Amino acid sequence: MGAQAQESAKLDTVTVTASGIDNGDMQTAPAVFRHVRADFVLVEVNCQSASRDPGARKTELETMFSRLKKAVSSTSGYELFGGELGLTNAPINTVLFDDIYADYSSQGHFTLTLSIDTKPDETFDVLMRRAAAFLEGIKIEGRSEAYLGEEQFLGARGTDKHRADLISDIRKEASALQQTFAPAIVTVSGLESRVVTQPSGPLELEIFIPYMMSVESRPVGGPA
Repeated sequence: MGAQAQESAKLDTVTVTASGIDNGDMQTAPAVFRHVRADFVLVEVNCQSASRDPGARKTELETMFSRLKKAVSSTSGYELFGGELGLTNAPINTVLFDDIYADYSSQGHFTLTLSIDTKPDETFDVLMRRAAAFLEGIKIEGRSEAYLGEEQFLGARGTDKHRADLISDIRKEASALQQTFAPAIVTVSGLESRVVTQPSGPLELEIFIPYMMSVESRPVGGPA
């Protein structure tokens, strides 16, 4: 995935958790929006080692880093990134182990972001079990361990392909308001904004342009 696609994936993700949607990141959707199914889910992969020898800890985790990369490269529907979950995505082939490895309190650790493509009719719980099984299928080295983080992000690809349909829906809404409140002036602003997605269900996203619409009533027989 290229840099532009990575940036798109970053912008088109919003927070959800296994227990429900995190309303802290939610916007109030305008009157006109659509629902789309999430294309992928992002979740942290944490690897750590408590081997006593610092060199052994690092070697074990560097082996796990290589095995994770190999597993993702050979499995369709999975991708691996560096960076902070939901904020930055660095393609895994640009990530150096020494840049993500940390060692403190006699424990070595690194964190990556795993992207799992959704499947038709698959529930969120089934997808997360599939992600856990994928991670469990990677051979553990020494005293290391690997586990998924508790926070997940939903994402949709190519959201701008919905722009024309959303603008058409907004136009119809403005026309209906103009007829309902005639004579009236309907003003729409914000259509230049990028398409926004946010979760409306475990694997469902609301997709919309954050526009504003106002209606100005005019008295019958008033100035044009």
